[in-house]
Amino acid sequence: MTGSLLICRSFAWTLALVFFATAVSGCVSFKEIKAFASVSANAASHDALTRNYIEAPDRRKQYQPEKFHGELEAQKARREAQRASLDLLQQTVTDYMQALEGLATGDIRPYDKSLTNLSSDLNDATLLDRNEKEAVEALSTILARTVTATYRLHELKKIVEESNQPLLDIISATRKIVKKGIAPDLQVESTLVERYYDNFMLAPDNPPEPVAMALAKEVRAEALGRLENRLRSIQAYGVVLEKIAGGHQYLYDHRDMIGDDEFGRQLKQYTGELRAAYKSLLDISRE
Repeated sequence: MTGSLLICRSFAWTLALVFFATAVSGCVSFKEIKAFASVSANAASHDALTRNYIEAPDRRKQYQPEKFHGELEAQKARREAQRASLDLLQQTVTDYMQALEGLATGDIRPYDKSLTNLSSDLNDATLLDRNEKEAVEALSTILARTVTATYRLHELKKIVEESNQPLLDIISATRKIVKKGIAPDLQVESTLVERYYDNFMLAPDNPPEPVAMALAKEVRAEALGRLENRLRSIQAYGVVLEKIAGGHQYLYDHRDMIGDDEFGRQLKQYTGELRAAYKSLLDISRE
């Protein structure tokens, strides 16, 4: 009888602890984490830069003699193959931010991407070095084993702690491709456009045609303006990635304060800066 009573009391204490954990998790506000993760997921998946990078060889055909068009076709094919690298980086950050948002809202969805398929994706990501691939694999593995726990505060702290370094490594790899690959390519394209129109307008055997010259100058300015706009988009995307990294670093550094009012106020500032940077990127992309 005494043993039964002890079992009942033990069971009652267990229920009480579970109820307490659930109640604490329920009353803690994760609103600012949800907002930060939601904006980050949308901003990280911005793929217009990749499309423009791949389409650049087609644009260059009008500025280079036909004898170079075969090489431009080959260049486009190489870029199509390279696309897997940037797509994988962007998608991994997006998947993570969506998982973080799910934990913050309680709308937790299982990470349904196969780690077997990930191995194939990593093989296709030819622009990434071994460390960058390891970061993608680490973050994907963390997402694959994230549990749908009742006590979400514990899970939020855990996923932020484990994911911070691989996430920052992935963002760094993305910024490297954008800064050292796509941006210089646009500068080369700008040089080609300038040379093309300068050769046309400054050719010594050109007859004086004021209307044709004015039109050529206008077309030249428009073409260079579009390239300048694409370069600004790349720079704006770099700022977006920087804001995502900075906000998540704050999450990591203050993970033990998650749910506190002061934590929410500080994270809200990071989210505001990220939202402004993302808006600037979208505005430039629409120009």
